[in-house]
Amino acid sequence: MTPEDRLDRIERIAKLFVKAGRRARRNMWEQDEKINILINLHIQNEEMFAKNETRFAKNETRFAKNETRFAKHDENIKILIEFQKQNEERFRQNEERFRQNEERFRQNEERFRRNEERFARTDERFVELAESQANSDRHLNSLIEIIRDERNGAS
Repeated sequence: MTPEDRLDRIERIAKLFVKAGRRARRNMWEQDEKINILINLHIQNEEMFAKNETRFAKNETRFAKNETRFAKHDENIKILIEFQKQNEERFRQNEERFRQNEERFRQNEERFRRNEERFARTDERFVELAESQANSDRHLNSLIEIIRDERNGAS
């Protein structure tokens, strides 16, 4: 092999190295973009979780207030029972109140059913998120291995 052939061969090899380096940098940039997208999505999910925690805390406060109200209602019901014994008209009025309460219970049962459906959808989304994060972890580990292999191969 002539020195000129050797020089041509070395030039071709150098060009291949440059192309491989550019390709690797492009792949790293793409991976960085994907990682940034995942990080942003994760931050958004954390913000939504924080908002949900705030909502849950407010609901707990409301539930505590309702328990107090229910305790007061129990006292009122006792008084109504005493009046019921004395007056049939009051009995009829209480029957109407019970009918209204039944309607409220029916509405609450419907709300609970809808909430259960929402919880099921949320659980499905959590599963999808976990799968997505696991997939991202696999891709990230693959990228890390590629970078390690390239660094080990370059030395």
